[in-house]
Amino acid sequence: MENIEKAVQYVLKKKEYQLEKLTHFYFTSNEDINSYISGNKSRAIIGLKLERISNWQHWNFIYSFFKENKLDHNLLALSTYSAIESITWDYFLGTTVEQYKESISFINAIKYLAQALLLGWDSIALKLGDVLLKMLYGKQYKGWNSAYKHPWFMLSIFCKWQGIELDYTRLNFRKEMGVYEKAIQYWDTKDKTLLTEIVNELVSFHILESDEDEYKNHIPDFPSSDYFVFPIDILLWLNIRERIGLPEYIPNNELMKMPINNYNTLKIDVPKVELIEKAKMKLQTEYPNANIL
Repeated sequence: MENIEKAVQYVLKKKEYQLEKLTHFYFTSNEDINSYISGNKSRAIIGLKLERISNWQHWNFIYSFFKENKLDHNLLALSTYSAIESITWDYFLGTTVEQYKESISFINAIKYLAQALLLGWDSIALKLGDVLLKMLYGKQYKGWNSAYKHPWFMLSIFCKWQGIELDYTRLNFRKEMGVYEKAIQYWDTKDKTLLTEIVNELVSFHILESDEDEYKNHIPDFPSSDYFVFPIDILLWLNIRERIGLPEYIPNNELMKMPINNYNTLKIDVPKVELIEKAKMKLQTEYPNANIL
């Protein structure tokens, strides 16, 4: 996008379209999960259905903020919870059923990890981080598209925080990280001026690279309007800095001043979704000796 104003306009228009035209993402997906519980659908579809429910809830979260000026973190919580359950469902099947080939999207999974941390779900986020790393080294990792820089930046920051050493020889890692290189090098800087400088550079990159169209010689780093004005890459880094007591970042640009982009750790309860619990109970009956994540 050329600027933040155009990004907001695009996002609002896209969310209006999605919420009007893609209602099946939510309603049909719920029906299909119920059909699985009653024995009429395959367990193989549940990961996708949970992902679509998550999409629907995330669209509502973004739309309610920009259309109604309402910041509903319960919607973000529902979206994040559904997404994480989708990932763990597919990961369980992928590691339990040899012929199950479904892969987990790295570019999405790392965002859900970040959202869990923002919501204050530390144990869930760390557990997801463990699953994500196992996935990256396991059969469910197919290399993915190394054109995207921000997922590797987010994973690098998470691993630095947790003291985890990545085996880059086994990963399709993006070696040239551009604007993120400075952020990775100075991820724990105490220099507030340098911190502000780096964040501003990341903001400029984020806005410029927010584009749902791919081009012959360029793939934008942020291909989903879900994150055009919700810079989860920057929020994760700033949240981790807050957690380890580093100097706080004071927003000085339009994007980071938006209330939706608060990087401080929230205290939002983990949702209890009866439909998901019933589906997991059904899966447990199908694999009684397995540990359902």
